[in-house]
Amino acid sequence: MKAQVVPWKLWEPRLRRGAALVLWQKFRETMAHLRQQKRRAPPRVPHTEDLLDWAYLYLPCAFTLPPSRMHRWLARELERMVTSRGSRLNVLAPRGNAKSTIATLAFPVWLAVHGKEPYIWIVSETRRQALAHLENIKHELAHNPLLAQDYPHVTGRTLVSRRQAIFLANGVTIEAIGVLQALRGKRRLAHRPTLIVCDDIQNDRQVLTPEGRERCRQWFFGTLIPAGSPETNIVHLATALHPEALAVELARRAGWRSRVFCSLERWPIRMDLWRQWENIYTQSADREAARKARLFYQAHQADMEAGARVLWPQREDLYALMCLRAELGHAAFEREKQNRPLLPHQSEWPAEYFQGEIFFADYPPNITLRVLALDPSQGGTSPNGDYSAYVLVATAGDGVFYVEADLARRPLPQMVADGVALWQQHRPDVFAIEANLFQSLLGDAFRQEFRRQGLLPPAVLLVTNHANKLLRIRRLGPSLAARRIRFRASHPPTTLLLDQLRLFPYGDSDDGPDALELAIRVAEGYLRPAGSEKITGYLSTQ
Repeated sequence: MKAQVVPWKLWEPRLRRGAALVLWQKFRETMAHLRQQKRRAPPRVPHTEDLLDWAYLYLPCAFTLPPSRMHRWLARELERMVTSRGSRLNVLAPRGNAKSTIATLAFPVWLAVHGKEPYIWIVSETRRQALAHLENIKHELAHNPLLAQDYPHVTGRTLVSRRQAIFLANGVTIEAIGVLQALRGKRRLAHRPTLIVCDDIQNDRQVLTPEGRERCRQWFFGTLIPAGSPETNIVHLATALHPEALAVELARRAGWRSRVFCSLERWPIRMDLWRQWENIYTQSADREAARKARLFYQAHQADMEAGARVLWPQREDLYALMCLRAELGHAAFEREKQNRPLLPHQSEWPAEYFQGEIFFADYPPNITLRVLALDPSQGGTSPNGDYSAYVLVATAGDGVFYVEADLARRPLPQMVADGVALWQQHRPDVFAIEANLFQSLLGDAFRQEFRRQGLLPPAVLLVTNHANKLLRIRRLGPSLAARRIRFRASHPPTTLLLDQLRLFPYGDSDDGPDALELAIRVAEGYLRPAGSEKITGYLSTQ
């Protein structure tokens, strides 16, 4: 029997169907294998208690660098607020240090997916800026696959969004609010806002005028805070743009927990080297200035980094910060990175007072008077305590004062031992000590230390100040303006004194300037001709 020939047109569909069946079977086997592997893999356990760990797990695109000390502190404070109702937190952080990433992104998302705060407000200087923060939150809740995997009931398609608010299926609402917006009677169902996050609600332009600052202040205290309830938590994030900015005021207000962070937490000891480096770096006419400055830094790196501590070195190391300081200018750097808003017209003395020929390398050979003055410390070795400030003033009788300083945070025994060592080194004609609070204690301590070292105790001038400290220090102004004060060059403690003078009266410490004023006042008293009018109201000896 002759075989029947089947045309190709009839075979082709059968072959295609067969191949499709094979591929389908292979696909089913593959999917079954993947499901089996998934069942074998340990399930993800969501982190719900530790905000920072949770943020690094679920928001990896926003958290790419290791956390700074500020981030760890802020996360702990935010976690604490969940169970401590009615909390007020005020954080002054440097610009560009991710304070918003933690408090305005991660914190609201963390609270929302766990249903910890039913009604959250995100407040910014304008509604447009607040909406930008809200859009970032909305993007994570709608499109983050990690959140979708572990929180499917409140993310993705379950999310309902409007232009200025988002609504989660667990009842949480997050809303964007602009400064000066009317808020009276605003609520969501039965809830007044349970959390208010204020992120940079004052801008550079607004904060410069008294009217702008007052409008924001009145709205904040008169409208925003009363819109909540006694159980409402409030977080205020800012950079101190002005000495009278809202954030600075809140830092002094009762009921607010405040913390100020600086990008450069401790300045390098050898600021004299950094000044030489800055002179090289800022030579705009030299196209090789940046390279030459880098070579200078590399040649002196150990000395230039000694004593410095940076807040977030993974983001901004010391060299990057000092470059920024040179580029922005010192006043802008203090404001934007150090939260010390020193406006040029508000600083006690202009920058010109600290420029030019104000340094000396060696004392003149014809010194006629040496005065060693001490402003004692009450801060011990605490990083935030006062300095005990020794200042030596020498003069040749020509009206110029040559200044050398020794500033440190040290306990009383070390302060006394260092004072005796300085006396032995310089053999001053007068040893003056501010003794408002330490009359008997300091006198006895120094006498005992001199005797312990087998030295004849010198006459110590115990000085009781009656004038206000700020008024006393301001008496240095004419001498600074006339360049009658010269500072020891390449001497780190004296450099610290110079920095305190530059930052006065808004710096962290004014112990060095206070000791300098005491030394010069005593020196002027000894140099004054006999029978001339004496200073009254400033000095009494015992």
